[in-house]
Amino acid sequence: MLEVIHLTKTFAAGLWGRTRTTVVDDVSFSVKAGTTLGLVGRSGSGKSTLARLVVNLIPCDTGRIIFNGVEISRFTTRQMKPLRKDMQILFQNPETSLNPRLSIGASLAEPYRLHGICDKEHIAGQIEMWLQFVGLDTGILSRQPYQLSGGQLQRICIARALLLQPGFLVLDEPTSMLDVSVQAQVIEVLKNAQKTYGIAYLFISHDLDLIKACSDEIAVMHRGRIIEQQPAAALYSQPREEYTKKLLAAFVNF
Repeated sequence: MLEVIHLTKTFAAGLWGRTRTTVVDDVSFSVKAGTTLGLVGRSGSGKSTLARLVVNLIPCDTGRIIFNGVEISRFTTRQMKPLRKDMQILFQNPETSLNPRLSIGASLAEPYRLHGICDKEHIAGQIEMWLQFVGLDTGILSRQPYQLSGGQLQRICIARALLLQPGFLVLDEPTSMLDVSVQAQVIEVLKNAQKTYGIAYLFISHDLDLIKACSDEIAVMHRGRIIEQQPAAALYSQPREEYTKKLLAAFVNF
């Protein structure tokens, strides 16, 4: 479904931007349909930049991104628009993911309007279906984002990401802003969506227990590079790299 080949991204740094800092350095991986690749690493390792690169929100410097057999690495915004319904991203802070001027109903209807894939008379029914899928009722549609809890907002964002039925979804720390009980609800919704619709996930988190529970394979990112990738159980039982061992030990002792 998704193949990333030797991806690199640098940003200007230092006085007057005269130096370059490499944030993503020669990264390669693939995600198969219906599976989850977990991505772990400390803050500043390049995880969120990589998330934006793979869905082409920011351009890469070098490398290739192949989605469903099509190379999208150099696609323009216009070329990407038809693909946006097939590849979505869910950000970690739901409060900044929704337009504060729009009601919840208007925010959920917007993707249908932008992609023109649902008749107006059917949009309400589709939205009601997806609200039910994420465990919310239609009474929430008239509310504004500031009137909802963090857990409700994140489930709204999940519904909005899923309503176009994408084949691939990047989850960038989707539960980091939520308490433990709400985290469990959100993860259950995401697992149900994957089971029902065969969605592939790139799941980014600093929570190693969460990554282990949700992932088929896990990749470890350090200083912009993926230094190790293994099936989830194998990585926890037999980590190969010293950095991975220290990362796991630090989490266990936290």
